[in-house]
Amino acid sequence: MAARRVSLVARDAYLAALPERRARASAVPAHFWVFEHATDPERFVEFTEAASSELLAAALDPDPASDVWREVQGG
Repeated sequence: MAARRVSLVARDAYLAALPERRARASAVPAHFWVFEHATDPERFVEFTEAASSELLAAALDPDPASDVWREVQGG
């Protein structure tokens, strides 16, 4: 998960880059979702999910702002 703040000036470029990021994740394979805050158009939350931390790192590369998390307990 990564919280992003994207200025209104940079918003169009951010949104335009999302299909490429989704394709990169899909090729790993991994899942990639982006949610926009309902009332603040500068706030986004990104979720990337993969079967292993290695695949997750590959899906996020070359994004240095993203951390890799591992599941501790799940359903």
